[in-house]
Amino acid sequence: MSQHPLDIESTTNPRIKAWADLAKRSERDRTGTFLIEGARESERATQHVRVEEIVWCPEYTDTPPGGLSRSTTVSARAFDKLSRRQNPDGVIAIARTPVMSLESFAQGDTHLILVGDAIEKPGNIGAMLRSCDAFGAAFIGSSLGTDLVNPNVIRAAQGSLFATSLASVPREDAIDWCTENTTVVVAHPVDAAPLWQLDLTGPTSIVIGSEHDGVDPRWLEVGDAALIPMSGVADSLNASVSAGVFLAEASRQRSG
Repeated sequence: MSQHPLDIESTTNPRIKAWADLAKRSERDRTGTFLIEGARESERATQHVRVEEIVWCPEYTDTPPGGLSRSTTVSARAFDKLSRRQNPDGVIAIARTPVMSLESFAQGDTHLILVGDAIEKPGNIGAMLRSCDAFGAAFIGSSLGTDLVNPNVIRAAQGSLFATSLASVPREDAIDWCTENTTVVVAHPVDAAPLWQLDLTGPTSIVIGSEHDGVDPRWLEVGDAALIPMSGVADSLNASVSAGVFLAEASRQRSG
């Protein structure tokens, strides 16, 4: 049994209820805050966003998280009301939602950009962010189907959300910025040049559309269409897998 005293035991505590409500986008938008679950993710977040409080459960971890003076200990029942994991590690951070405008985005390294156009599945968005982190790319969400601080995005990104230059804007704004500052390459399965034939060494935006509808036609009006040559019976790849292939090829070209 843990010897740490508990600040909150009940699942009906108002603070637990308020934090649990952050699972809803309306509450994240209203409060300007979001939840980050996991010790590793929370630690990475402290280096990039304003973490206001750490919530931790001594019944799940005997080691209190460091780096913040403000922490709240809760019971396992209260923590489980906040957690979205089958095997939680007992740490959740409450953070301020960062600014994700193109003005703040432009201050980072934006020579290689992945654009997710109307991507709806949080898991795909999170996986794209992991690929951006791995290959040194920035990310623009173009009319995404959810916000970038959706708990499922954070979970799938595994901390990479906090190591990537980000913007989330309407499609028209994304198109204007990308065409003004980069060469636009659009992933498209037909009537397109093989990816390997394109020069991806300069400032480049790679646009990946949703699995259901593909990219919006307006991107094709301003960019060069490219496809991933495939030899199997599959005629398409998962959106996040396609993003990884494009970014890996861009990284390969830039490394040599």
